[in-house]
Amino acid sequence: TGRGQLLWTPSEDWEISFNANVEDYRDGAYVSVPLSASDPFETERDFEGFNDLISNAQSLRVIYRQPTFQITSITAHRYSSTEGAFDADASPADAAIRILGFDTRSISQEIRVQPPDDVDSRFRWLAGAYYESFNLGSDQGLEFGSDVTTLGLAPIAGVDRAQFDIDTETYALFGQASYDITEAFTLTTGLRYEITDSVLDNFDQAFTPAGGDAIPTLVLNDIGEESSELIPRFAAEYRFNPNVLLYGSISRSYRPAAANSGTLSPETAILDAERGWNYELGLKSSWLDDRLTVNLSAFYNPVNDFQLVGFTPQGEIFADNADVAIAGGELELRATPIDGLDLIAGLGIVDATFENYIDPFSGENLDGNTLPFAPDLTYNLAIQYRSLIGIFGRLELQGFGTTYYVNDNSLEQDPFSIVNARLGYESSDYGIYLFANNIFDTEYVTNALPFGPEAIASYGAPRTLGVQVRSNF
Repeated sequence: TGRGQLLWTPSEDWEISFNANVEDYRDGAYVSVPLSASDPFETERDFEGFNDLISNAQSLRVIYRQPTFQITSITAHRYSSTEGAFDADASPADAAIRILGFDTRSISQEIRVQPPDDVDSRFRWLAGAYYESFNLGSDQGLEFGSDVTTLGLAPIAGVDRAQFDIDTETYALFGQASYDITEAFTLTTGLRYEITDSVLDNFDQAFTPAGGDAIPTLVLNDIGEESSELIPRFAAEYRFNPNVLLYGSISRSYRPAAANSGTLSPETAILDAERGWNYELGLKSSWLDDRLTVNLSAFYNPVNDFQLVGFTPQGEIFADNADVAIAGGELELRATPIDGLDLIAGLGIVDATFENYIDPFSGENLDGNTLPFAPDLTYNLAIQYRSLIGIFGRLELQGFGTTYYVNDNSLEQDPFSIVNARLGYESSDYGIYLFANNIFDTEYVTNALPFGPEAIASYGAPRTLGVQVRSNF
């Protein structure tokens, strides 16, 4: 990896900064095991696999300041290339190898106008425009070996491969204004108008039997859709005193119509735009001379045409739309009974369910099912001490409620918790730490999906011990 930054201030009015980074990442393959495996950290596979990522990014930010306004321009470019392959059947059988290849490039330009940062005013505003061009090129698929019929993944050996391009252009105008009606009461309103054009092109999917010629299964060209939305936001804040703030907000959520790289037919080549509302009410407070912090929030998000990912009975990935509702609340506590000692606690409760969705392959009505990767409960407890002479210690508990991994809720992880610890010595310039993660060696699944006769899964790291050294220079 490498990073660089240049900052040029030719005068008090101008600030010009350029940032660039590059990354070349080579790793072993994504590893999974059958969900029924007796030891989730011992794998059997006939293909080693790999995962390579090369990326670079650059951004240019120009700020022009005047006594009454400030103009900011941000120009950015990012490119990444990913190549990978892994044993998809998670067994020593010569059955299936997943092939992945992605190239992405994005170019964006944003311009903002607002008052200078140091202006103290009851009225604050911001206005701007945004443009982005995004391209995704992909070559991916499954290579089926001689044992594929035994596992029931395909009728014969061969390669099922799809190539495609997705081009997306986004234009947006946005603005926001805040006004202090009184010293305690502030109203904020914002508005964004966005237009997105997404096109799926050069989609060529074919199955090539072992030793045979390619048989096209789906060919699509120049299928696209333009979507637009006016996205408002309203917020209010009331300070009972400098340490207690009550806030509420209503905002529109929106994800534009998108080309569906996981399409299985021309009818599903474009995902509908996702639209919803976000309602939030919360309290932020500080007590006992900032020795106790208490934050509360509650939210409700109904969403129409939520863009989701699913799996066919053969384990193929597809995308679709569904109506969902997400509601929940969060509690954060932090206490400092003595200098250097912090007691930290957090609790999150979420109810995220399908409201109108029928699985397109099984025909099953999934209304009331929980969304994947949305645990119904999360919590954390920690005690942390940092002394004046540099000794640092932390002991923490992280807990998770029931988590589902597929839309029909057939694959799940029961509630679990893990304990982590860290002990070290630090200063402003360096630190050295001993750490132990998942001290009690709790076994838990982080992802699971159907593939062939049984599900395959990935597991969280077991007990991990180590040393970390950091240095600032």
